[in-house]
Amino acid sequence: MSLERLLNSLTKVKGRKGAWTAACPAHEDKSPSLAVRQVEDGRILLHCFGGCSVHDVLGAVGMDMADLFPDNGENKKAIKPAFYATDLLRVIAFETLVVSIGASDMSKGKQLSDKDLQRMQKAAHRIQEAARYANV
Repeated sequence: MSLERLLNSLTKVKGRKGAWTAACPAHEDKSPSLAVRQVEDGRILLHCFGGCSVHDVLGAVGMDMADLFPDNGENKKAIKPAFYATDLLRVIAFETLVVSIGASDMSKGKQLSDKDLQRMQKAAHRIQEAARYANV
């Protein structure tokens, strides 16, 4: 089964039947930013809140787009992925913490490194992406 193969290829997998989060294999991911869902018709939906494409994620685990669709011979219309609010809130909560720590350091006069500034930009991007999916 493609879902089991996918989940076994990922790290930091957490979730429940039908919805999971995991570390994205396509980028250096210290906190889970990959959302995985299986919908009723068997399709597997992926979204990296870090900005990786589905092709990059699948390539990193040796899979391709065909592995996301059940082999039932039907040509299904593509739909926009939907995610559980708890998954979106988890991403927003963690990334808000990252921004808060950076803001606190800056308020104390600490100069942030380029790496820290890039991480804060990534956090802002992930928060925006999560908010965009919450407004679907």
